[in-house]
Amino acid sequence: MNRKKDPNMNKRGKLYYSFPAISMIPLLLYGIVVIIFSSASFKHSMQEQVYAELKNVASLVDTLLDTAYPGDYTLAGDTALSLYKGDIDITSDYTLIDDVRERTDMDVTLFYQDTRILTTIKNWEGERIIGTQAPEQVMADVLQEGKSCFYDNVIIKGTSYFAYYAPLYNSDGQIAGILFVGKPATEVNSQVNRALSPIVIVGILTLVLVCLFSIYYASTFLKALYGLKTFFSQVATGNLSEELDPAVLKRGDELSELGRSALSMQNSLRNLVERDSLTELYNRRSGGRHLINSMEKAKTMNTPFTLVIGDIDFFKKVNDTYGHLCGDEVLKKVAFLLREHMKSKGYAIRWGGEEFLLVYENSRLEEAYESLNTLLEDIRNTCIQSDKHQIYITMTFGMACDSSKELKELLKDADDRLYYGKNNGRNQIVTCCDENSLQHKEEEEPENGQ
Repeated sequence: MNRKKDPNMNKRGKLYYSFPAISMIPLLLYGIVVIIFSSASFKHSMQEQVYAELKNVASLVDTLLDTAYPGDYTLAGDTALSLYKGDIDITSDYTLIDDVRERTDMDVTLFYQDTRILTTIKNWEGERIIGTQAPEQVMADVLQEGKSCFYDNVIIKGTSYFAYYAPLYNSDGQIAGILFVGKPATEVNSQVNRALSPIVIVGILTLVLVCLFSIYYASTFLKALYGLKTFFSQVATGNLSEELDPAVLKRGDELSELGRSALSMQNSLRNLVERDSLTELYNRRSGGRHLINSMEKAKTMNTPFTLVIGDIDFFKKVNDTYGHLCGDEVLKKVAFLLREHMKSKGYAIRWGGEEFLLVYENSRLEEAYESLNTLLEDIRNTCIQSDKHQIYITMTFGMACDSSKELKELLKDADDRLYYGKNNGRNQIVTCCDENSLQHKEEEEPENGQ
């Protein structure tokens, strides 16, 4: 049978949206902050490395100049001034600084005082930009205070430079000029970005993977949670056959423990509602539902179906002779024998009082009869101990097997055959009976199992 779906099963509550948000938003914020600060720290480290390289190149140029041209820096000439180092005019000697430019990819400039005399920097026409002055801040820091300084945004002819300026000293300790070593900011930034890109990409991918894992975990958690919610909703409405999603029990966490507790609760409720408290067999109400389902299944699948109604012989005499507590022990023992017998064959129902109904699924009358005959022999040979009394009982059974009939007719056939057996010796199995012997059945009062 198709059970009716709960219209609220697919509703997404607040937790469906708030739980992923609660788990992901802090994670995203943390990841973004980590990436930003890591990138800034790495960029600063790269710039520090560039500054160190600029300083090293400046020291190299200063050493090369002192080695190639020993002596002090002087400016000579009346109209056309020339820069000398020692006795050598170096005004137009670009060999040394051009070689440094080619080897280090860094620009070099020599200032005499504040005027650019030698430089590797050229304008857009390819001419060296000589004769220009150093920036005012540089003159104040280097020429006046004698400090070596880094600058990260020196503009030279419209181009931004990372630059290192150092004072040039003569032998008397006086500052003769300024040595500049720089690198275009675009090149430095490009270098930094190339080195930084893999780190940022790895950070973003890691953040994405962590978020995906968080989403996956949140979805499995919510799926389990909504599975439990659906299960409880169905059980609360009386559907005690509702199945819990197996994924809930496989989680291995508190939700799976809750799922097992829910199944235990369902089983307890099912036993309370569906089972007879004394015999632990299906009671008549729940057994009737199972019986209808079995009948419909047999008709749908065209499989055989055998129905048996059994009654304990002389049960009133047992109660009158030994008491009702002893009678209860008899009922429990008979129920145990019936339950064990029906395993893998079908199921047993306490139909009322000392009357039981057996349902043989996928069994023809002949097969069920042979099996039932074994059961009857076991019942005859069973000794029931109660208050030092040893009690032996027998049962009478009526059988019916006709899938073309309605359930009500089958029950009547089985009941008629049970009645026939009770009035013709008891302690037997009846598969058919003399119709004439049943003509007064409805006119006579039942004998309460006698």
